[in-house]
Amino acid sequence: MKPIGVLVNPAANRGRGNLVGEQVFTALAKAGIPAINLSDESALAASSKAQLAISDQEISGVIAVGGDGTAQLGVNICVPNQIPLGLVPAGSGNDQARQLKIELGNPQAAIDNILQALDSPKRVDVMRVTTEQREFWSFGSISAGFDAICAKRANGLKWPKGPNSYVAAMLLELPRFRPIEYHLTVDGEHRTVKAMLCGVANVQNFGGGMRISPESDHLDGELEVFILHEVSRPRLLKIFPTVYQGQHVKFPEVEIFKAKSIRIENANYPLSCDGEIVGTAPFSVQIHPGALQLFSR
Repeated sequence: MKPIGVLVNPAANRGRGNLVGEQVFTALAKAGIPAINLSDESALAASSKAQLAISDQEISGVIAVGGDGTAQLGVNICVPNQIPLGLVPAGSGNDQARQLKIELGNPQAAIDNILQALDSPKRVDVMRVTTEQREFWSFGSISAGFDAICAKRANGLKWPKGPNSYVAAMLLELPRFRPIEYHLTVDGEHRTVKAMLCGVANVQNFGGGMRISPESDHLDGELEVFILHEVSRPRLLKIFPTVYQGQHVKFPEVEIFKAKSIRIENANYPLSCDGEIVGTAPFSVQIHPGALQLFSR
């Protein structure tokens, strides 16, 4: 078979990505599978390197080693070129790997998952996201509201790191936050809501294990839209801890529904997608059933 391209984020999870990347190359060599290192100094450079390898027909698929941001980079390389993607989680969030039930903290298990699917990659749904700045693909989730503000703040914190950084950011941002007016167009129908956050999911988790959309299914051909309507600060602090078990859905202020497409507009709040700040609202999302091939059982 042709070589597989490997994207490694060496900075993932405070340097753990580099160590996991070495394990991936070793395991592929042991299995007799040639590999090409697509890693580079930036995501843009790595993407360009991958596109060149695809144009030259040098690789048959891509393995992304890192967190959700690296996985998203892999998705945006693989979907347009219709080649399969494999995930080896090595980040602090890994919500896309969680959706696929890839064991976290066990690189060999993730590698075995890929090797067992090399001859039969499966197709899963993926989201096409359009903003005023650009278009891209996402397997995970995207939102613009209180959660995105917290994600932006968390990315700038020196301590704590990992999922705890989001909790710290929330406590720092909450005192000055005010509910947001959202204008939604859902499958052609318009509505306006005043809410703390509103987002779209193709997977169940975001923010490193928060089960924001516990019924999301990456094989059902639909998006799930989640809304936390306007609540007081004490009420938000009561609801927030329950999201880790997906129990927030029992609160009347939480609304989740399915859709094929949605446009979300607000006053240019930051936009968070798969753990990365990717621009500002407004944005549109459309589900593309089976558009992503995965090296996964």
